[in-house]
Amino acid sequence: MHPEASKLIFEEEVGRWPPDLASTRGWIMHEVAYPVIDCEFTRPGRTPLRLKMSFDDWDDQPPSIALLSSAGALLSSLPPNLSNIYNPSAHPITGRPFVCVAGSREFHTHSSHLNEPWSQFRGKPGFGIGDIMTKLWHGWLKGAG
Repeated sequence: MHPEASKLIFEEEVGRWPPDLASTRGWIMHEVAYPVIDCEFTRPGRTPLRLKMSFDDWDDQPPSIALLSSAGALLSSLPPNLSNIYNPSAHPITGRPFVCVAGSREFHTHSSHLNEPWSQFRGKPGFGIGDIMTKLWHGWLKGAG
């Protein structure tokens, strides 16, 4: 996808979010500028989780999602009690824990999901930027702590 077209699609989708979305959900938005969304999920009594999503080539490709500490360092292991969409094993490409759910580049490039290409999901309801972020947030909320 042409970078300018990708940027326009990204900015249009992000621009439709309600202004209070992040604060209502307890999200700390460290950066929202094409091609990056750096968001930290927080809630009192919960271990925060920060995700840095790269939307280069959006929406020809799904976002690549890096899991970070609150300080912004790449995680080599996951915090305890996350739901199963957060895979603690090393991804064969990145070598780090990863998000294992349709809509993440790491899911679609993992050898066990090569039969589920992004093209099957792209443009369908539930696979926009906000939808993907909401799935990640719900996966974090489902964890025990």
